[in-house]
Amino acid sequence: MSGKTYIFRGREILVDGGGDAAAAEAASLAACPDAFRCDDPQSGNTGIELPAGTEAPAGFRFLPIPSYFFAHDDAENARASRMKGLAQWHAKTRFCPSCGQALQPGSIGNSLECPACGRLLFPRIEPCIITLVTRGDELLLLRNVKDREGIYACLAGFVEIGETLEQALRREVREETGLEVKNIRYAGSQAWPFPDQLMVGFYAEYEGGEIRIQESEIADARWFRRDALPKLPRPGSIAWRLIHGRLEDNCARH
Repeated sequence: MSGKTYIFRGREILVDGGGDAAAAEAASLAACPDAFRCDDPQSGNTGIELPAGTEAPAGFRFLPIPSYFFAHDDAENARASRMKGLAQWHAKTRFCPSCGQALQPGSIGNSLECPACGRLLFPRIEPCIITLVTRGDELLLLRNVKDREGIYACLAGFVEIGETLEQALRREVREETGLEVKNIRYAGSQAWPFPDQLMVGFYAEYEGGEIRIQESEIADARWFRRDALPKLPRPGSIAWRLIHGRLEDNCARH
């Protein structure tokens, strides 16, 4: 099966002059030291994870992956996300967690197998909820403590063991802002391979409480009117699509 080559450097993807994922001609980069290659038997595509500092060859450039998502459709973004996740997983999963033996490609799908103890490992997906909370015409937006650009985004957090998505949503809202919500409604999802998340998007309505931020994670949280929004995440991210209603529109089309 012939496929496409996707070449990554951290949170960036190698593209050609037209902004498309690098063609196979650039795959010679796979020969550089510490590059990890993953061939996906399901799609026929190849993912290559490059070490930091690798220079783009002539005629190509590295583009932030969210910018790539904005410029392409959902089908292409799903392919790129898949190969980013697989290549990244292969780069980080090199030894058996049970016995320490170097892993080899497994016989099932994209698995890795230990030749010593026979353990099979499969790529992991970490579910993460992301929520736009509304109060009438106001939106609850937060700025993360790690943010250095003044960007306000939707509330998000990982699902813990034993939780449903709805329970995780309520817990994250309560922990990060002290608020309670109601009328939770699924909006859509997005693969977000940083490193291996499935972002599950929801809308929720304010039910009660006063904002009390979790200072270890949140620098600021406020209610913003739709006609006076702060600096937002870049287009292509699930947060931007939630805020602008694009994720819900996409869900309806499918």
